[in-house]
Formats: sequence, C-alpha cells, structure tokens
Amino acid sequence: MTLLRLVGLVSWPQLRASWSRTILVVAGTLTGVALIAGINIINTSVLANVRETIRLIAGPADLEVTLGVGEIGFAESTVDVVRADPSVRVAVPLVRGTISLASNPEETLQLFGVDLTTEEELRRYQIEAVTRRDILVQALEDLHSILLTETFASRRGLHVGDSVDLSTPRGVEPFTVRGLLRPEGLAVAFGGQLAVMDIAAAQRWLGKEGLVDQIDVVLSAGADVLDVERRLTTALPSTLTVGRPEYRSIQYENILASFQAMLTGLSLLCLVAGIFIIYNTTSTGAVNRAMTIGGLRRIGATPRQVFWLFMLEAIVLGTLGTALGIAAGMVLAHVLVGMVTKSMGVIFQLRFSGGSQTINPRDLVLIAFGGITSTLFASWFAARQIASLDPLDAMRASRRRRIVSTPSRGLLLWWVVLVAVSVAALVGEQHFKSIAWGNFGATLWNASVIVIAIPLVTSMAGLLSRLLSRVFGAEGEVAATSLFRSAVRTGVTVAAVALVLTVGITLSSVEHSFHLTTETYVRGFLGGDLIVSAVSTEGGWLETPIPEGVATELREVRGVRTVETVRAFPGVIYRGERIAIGAASDGFLEPSRLPAHWYREGDAAVAAEAVRASRAANISTGLADRFDLHVGDTIELDTPTGELSLPVVGVVPDLISDRGSVLMSRRLFAERWQDTGVSRIMLSLDPGESLDAIRARITDRMGQRYRLKMLSMRDVLAYHHEKVSSAFAFTQAIQLLIIIVTVAGIFDLLLSAIFERRRELAVWRLIGADDRAVRRSVVIESATVGAIGAALGVVVGAVTAWIWIAFNFRHLLGYHLEHHLAVAPTVWYVVLVMVMTILAGYAAARRATRQSILDDIRTE
Repeated sequence: MTLLRLVGLVSWPQLRASWSRTILVVAGTLTGVALIAGINIINTSVLANVRETIRLIAGPADLEVTLGVGEIGFAESTVDVVRADPSVRVAVPLVRGTISLASNPEETLQLFGVDLTTEEELRRYQIEAVTRRDILVQALEDLHSILLTETFASRRGLHVGDSVDLSTPRGVEPFTVRGLLRPEGLAVAFGGQLAVMDIAAAQRWLGKEGLVDQIDVVLSAGADVLDVERRLTTALPSTLTVGRPEYRSIQYENILASFQAMLTGLSLLCLVAGIFIIYNTTSTGAVNRAMTIGGLRRIGATPRQVFWLFMLEAIVLGTLGTALGIAAGMVLAHVLVGMVTKSMGVIFQLRFSGGSQTINPRDLVLIAFGGITSTLFASWFAARQIASLDPLDAMRASRRRRIVSTPSRGLLLWWVVLVAVSVAALVGEQHFKSIAWGNFGATLWNASVIVIAIPLVTSMAGLLSRLLSRVFGAEGEVAATSLFRSAVRTGVTVAAVALVLTVGITLSSVEHSFHLTTETYVRGFLGGDLIVSAVSTEGGWLETPIPEGVATELREVRGVRTVETVRAFPGVIYRGERIAIGAASDGFLEPSRLPAHWYREGDAAVAAEAVRASRAANISTGLADRFDLHVGDTIELDTPTGELSLPVVGVVPDLISDRGSVLMSRRLFAERWQDTGVSRIMLSLDPGESLDAIRARITDRMGQRYRLKMLSMRDVLAYHHEKVSSAFAFTQAIQLLIIIVTVAGIFDLLLSAIFERRRELAVWRLIGADDRAVRRSVVIESATVGAIGAALGVVVGAVTAWIWIAFNFRHLLGYHLEHHLAVAPTVWYVVLVMVMTILAGYAAARRATRQSILDDIRTE
C-alpha cells in the first residue's frame, strides 16, 4: 500500500512531467513486442491458410495419394489400383496448374481439373455453381468449358456464357464460362483466383495427359483408415505417398519453418533494440529524478522501497507498452502480410494466399510475458543503482553521475565471454545445421555491442581529449571533459548509434549480396542474347512452362543462331526436403560456356559428358552442403516412373531452390518425369542482328498463340533484381521502425546529458562564454559520439552481415551467397547517423542556452 501511494504521489507526477521519456520507455517495449507479435501472427496466419487451402482441396477425403507434397503428376492408371481396394468408396483424381488472363498475364488463376461426370462429385467437393443447367453435358462435350468463382467473375465483369481468353501451358485459348462457383468449399481457396474444369480438359491444357497430381480417397463407413493406408502403400509404387490430408500440412510447415526462423531472428534484433532503449531511458530518467529520490530517502523511504518503486513503474509501463505492442503487432501483421507472403513466393517458388489473420492466444500470452519481463530486466540496473545511493549522494550531481557514469568492472571480460559463446553457437549451427543456434549466436553478438562500447570509450579518452582540444580549442576541451567524465553515458549512446548502423548494414548487405549472387548466376549460367519465357509465373520468379514446340519454332526464325532450353522444376522431395530439378539441353551443359571455376567439385568436361549422356547429375552447392554430398556419391529421387538413382559428378552454384537442386539432362527429365515443357529458352543471335528485329519476327511467327516475354540479358537481370527487392521489401519496414525509435532514444540521452550539466554550462556562460561557444561545444560532443558510434557500428555491422551471409542465411534459407558489404548504403547510414546526432546535439544545445543562468546555477 505504501508503494502504491508513492506511485500516485511521486511516480505519476514525474512520469507525466517527463512525458517524452515515459513515451520512450513505452515505445521501447512496444517496438520489440509489436515486431515479435506481428511476425508471430504472420507466421500463424500463413500456416493456417496453408492448412485451410489443403483442407478445401482435399474435401471430404480420408486419405490422399500424392508424389511428394503433391506438386508432381503421376500415372492416372494409379486411380484404378486405389479403387480396387474393397474399403474405398470413392477415389477422385485431381489435376492442377497455373493459367492466366491473356489480356493481363500477371493475373493468374489456379486451375483444378476434377471429375465432373456426376453432380454427386460436384456436391462432394462443394463445387456449387450458380447456374447448373447443362454444366455437366457441356463440360464433357467441350474442352473449352470452364467454371469461375463469383468473386473473380464479378471483378472482371464476366457472366455465364461469356468467352474469356486464357493463357495456358499449351498456348492462348478461348474458354466459355459455363458456371459460376459460389464462395464456399473449394471456391474459397486462393482468394477466389480459381478455375475448375473437367479433368480431361485440364490435363490437355496443362500438358499433363495421362497424369494426375492427387487422388482423394473416401472410405466406406466403418473402414479402418490405418489398415487401408497400409494396404494402399503396399499396392502402389514406393515413390507415392499415402496419408491423411493433414500430413501434407505438416510437410508444408516443415518447408516454411526456415523462413519463419529467419523472421524470428530479425525479431530478436528488434527485441535487443527495445531492451536497449528501455535501459537508456530508465538510466537517464534516474539521473533526472535523483533529487526527488534523495528527498524520499531523507524522510524515511528505505532502499528496498525505492527499488520496488522503480520496478513497479517498470511493470506499469511495460504492461502498457506490451498491450499497445500487441495491438500494433496486429496492425503491423495486416500491413506486412502481403509483403511477407510475396517474399515467401519468391523464395519457395510457391503461390501463397494471404487469407485471413489468425491469432494464437497462447503465443500472445507468452509474448506479453516476454515484453513485461524485458522491461523489468532493462529497468533493474538503474533501479538497483539509485536505490543503493546515500540520500545526500543522490542529491549531489558529482555523486549522482555514478548512476550512469561509473563503468562496471569486468565489462571487457563479459564482452569476451559473450563473443566466445556467440562463436560457439555459430560453430554449433554449422555442426548441427541448427537455425536456433545461429539466431542465438547472432543475437549475443549484437548484444555484446552494448558491453564493449563503454571500455572502448574509456580507452579512447586520452587520445580524443588531446585531439578535440587541439582542433577546437576550449570548446573541444569542454566537450571532451563532458564526454569522458561520464564514460557509461557516452558508451551507451555510442552503442545506440552502433546498433542502428548494425541493423541497417546487415539487412542491406544481405540484400546486396543476394542481388550480386543472382547476377553472377544469371550471367554465368543462363547466357544467350535473348531469353524467351512465358509472361505469367507459377509463383515467385519462376515462369509458367511453355511447350517444347515453341523452341522448335524459334530455331526457324531468321537470325537465330542457337537455341538452348532449361526446365526449372521445384517440388521434388529428397530426404524430406523440397528441392528442385534443373533440366537443361545439351548445348546448355557445354562447359566452355561456363565461367572458370564454376565447378566447386568435379571435372567440368567429364561431368558435362556424363550429364548429357543421362548417366549422372550435377548438384547445387546448397544441396551438397545440406546433405553432405560430394562427387562420387549417389542421389536417389522419386519420379512418376519409379526411383531414379544417379551418381554425382559435379557440384555447382544454383539458385532454383532454397533447399538445393539436381541438374540433369532434359532428355532424362522428360523421360522420367513425363514433362516436356520448358521454363526458359536462350537464343544466341547471328552477328549484327538486332534484338528488336528478332523480337518482331518472333511475334509475327507466334501471333496470338502464346504470351511470351523476350528479354535481353540486361532485362533478365532487372527482372531478377526486382524479384529480390520484393523479397526483402518487408525488412525495410522493420528496419525503419527500429531506426526511428532508436534515434529517439539517442536524442533523449543527449538531452539528459545537457540536463545533468546545466549548472556547469551556466557557470561557463557566467564567466564569459557566449551562447555560440556553448552550442558549438555541445555539437562537438554529439558529433564525437556519432563518429565513435559510426565507427563501431561499421565494424560490428560488417561482422554481423558476414555472420548472416556466411552462416545464418545458408541454414535459414539454403542459399549460398557471395559475401558483399553494401558500401553505398553503409555510407548513407553513416551520413544519416552523423546528421541525426549533430541535429540532436544542436537541439539540446539551444535548449541549454535558452535557460536562465541563475536558475541553472540554483540546480544544486
């Protein structure tokens, strides 16, 4: 009760009087909690939407038969084997793919081919059409019949009976809208971007004749699901998976786990920033309130009561910040979910639907507990120190500075310990291939910045004092005296600057390295003067496949010297991971067209000959690293035609899949996967031929049959640059939030430093220093803090970027990136930090010189 009265009589008036500092404490908690809560909500929502989509696709199925996670087709004859089981009541084959509007190829639809032979099948999968008259007959008689969702049709102004041109893997075709799907069941999936057609028609237009992607199995009443699952597993080829629909949800959760771990790692950086801001603000607030605390002690308050008064304030402010942070996290999730799902699409080559926002109350309770605990932890240091001061010492400025100005013994030792544990964690990450260890190690390294900053400032005191005095005279000497008299305060401010730079440099360098690695890959691997592909994409950057016949026609275009093709095929499962196949034509595999040292392992000539002969395969560096594969090992893959075993003859860079890829001959791929489509066609032109002329000839020859994009190498690089930028767009929003709040914390520290020195500056003005000299001295002080912080931030940021690029990113997302420091952004961040610290110093100086000299002298 005494503490509660003290909160009302002492804390509340002072917190209200210093409202900007109170807001900063709340903002520190809010920032960390908002980012963690927002990322948690995004992760939970994406997984919930994946589960819901799979549930809608599966319908009432008790079991599913798929190859891998259902992205690869297999023989349609398998349906007869499934139907032969006595406990199977219905076995429904499905086929699916991506098509787009011919008039706007960037607007895609997920096409599902289902059995429309009876109305019972339509009802079973809740494919309810607004107009049902003659749908079945027309769908079976006309391969150009299609059902669209009401949502899509309404947006495009389409009605039953209308014709719409759609771009398919077989080319542009006119389709007749035979019915509209009500927003229920399967029609709700993919945000209404869905089309349904009879399975035979879908197989034709998707180039999957004789193949199905999934068989949904409905069992008879009373059948034992586990017994049927065992019988079907025995009866079907070993490459196929038989399981409950929710099993595929678990598989997708495993696929997305690494990306979500990366988001968690970024949120930990934000949490460090939040704790740091709270520590700064509570420490400076303790200095400003020392007179009041000293008075309380003089009238009988005990050290324990003072300590718990501060901690009770922290609980109140932490609870407020946490509540606001969770609310802000919900808003942040709503704003960022589109960017995050787009980023996931680029990385995983999948199309994700943002869907509705899903909140897990248990997770939010844990986040709230973490937010309040972090506030208490950050406030504990200041509360402990001010509670331990003698009442008279707390009222004297010289003693009061101990709260933020006495370096703790052993800080350097603690820094060594933190760095050692961080290195050990990163070694553990490499050994165990553990994402959690990597996040832990990187977070400890960033936290060590706060610890090392104070010894760093102390060690530089003598050198910088002489330098500032020599360059700026008396003003520099006063600035140096203020800086190094309060080494902890200066060190904390330096650490704040360094932390801002670290976050900015790390995120910018990861993105920059991704850009340059992609450029090296595209230039070295693709080649060609003109790259031809479909305009629409299946998800991310990967274009929808087009028929091999297009390449055949392009060979006949005048001015085209050579034509090479490549098929990028994600969705293959290897040892539980979703990898990709890269299938290339013979000329594409010619080692003379690749840069020197392209092969990380293996002989280029020997490997090329073996791959072209369909006797072996190359693998990507990511796949080799993840599964410890090397030249001479054998890799086994499940294909629609059975298991394929190939020796590894080379290890090369590749960016098709985040989990790695297997590179083989297109002949072998077409034979075993029964897929003849191509993703990209590389054209080499005759000398003197212009790109525009070739584009015009191709357009004249192809007419309106295909929607093709024809890009020069520069255009392809720009295309991939845009995709990488979109993948990292959400990190810029996170980074901006951290910088805004942290810079506000720096400004508070500088203002607190001026508050602490009011009497000192007043005496200086009294003995003859003009206001301009005082202001210059404060600006020199703030600029020096900014310079030291910038130098430390560049070093720590460069190391942190190296940790993320060389270690964390490899295990988080599987890509092996070339390490490149983002020099231009680093320079920009340094300039920004210097400008912000100088402006903060100038604002603080103007505030100091506007105070009455006599009032400032009376502060003691």
